[in-house]
Amino acid sequence: MKKDLIFSLICGELTALFLIFVIKNPYIKEFRQLSEIKGLILVLPIFLPIIFLLGILIGKFITKFIKVFFQVVKFGEVGVLNTVIDIGILNLLVWLTGITSGLALIPLNTISFLSAAINSYYWNKFWTFSDSRRGKFWQFLAVSIIGWGINTGIVFVGATYLSGLTLLSAGAWVNIMKLSAIIFSMAWNFLGY
Repeated sequence: MKKDLIFSLICGELTALFLIFVIKNPYIKEFRQLSEIKGLILVLPIFLPIIFLLGILIGKFITKFIKVFFQVVKFGEVGVLNTVIDIGILNLLVWLTGITSGLALIPLNTISFLSAAINSYYWNKFWTFSDSRRGKFWQFLAVSIIGWGINTGIVFVGATYLSGLTLLSAGAWVNIMKLSAIIFSMAWNFLGY
């Protein structure tokens, strides 16, 4: 249980770290007021680990009644972390490059997607499922490559060809496309695994 508590706190802390990249992205005009609230950035690294820790503790309690629930909670916490890593790294790269559409967005999305996929593989292998069987990585890689294609296709097409259809800033629209892409690629990944 001690390992679970520590890993949960680490998941919460990493989630807070990558969420800061989204909040601070200057290309998201809708978040300008949020990014000016310095207290929010100071509170996230304290607040999110506590939320994650409470989730693990509640999950452990409910496991007395529903055996698989603890594993579901760990999978959920890793999923939240993966999502925020994917969006956070994309926001960081958009902020550093100023790229919010076009073919140049593909390598940025690839980096963010791969970062989240690698994170997902290791957290789920060593914490959620504690799976040490060989050969799983290649299955994971094959499914993830198709997931990357779905994810990148949605981000590229949506950010490049649909951004003019909305009043949102380019940065906010990239995030909406990224969230949509994550939902579709997660559905594929679930079926593929």
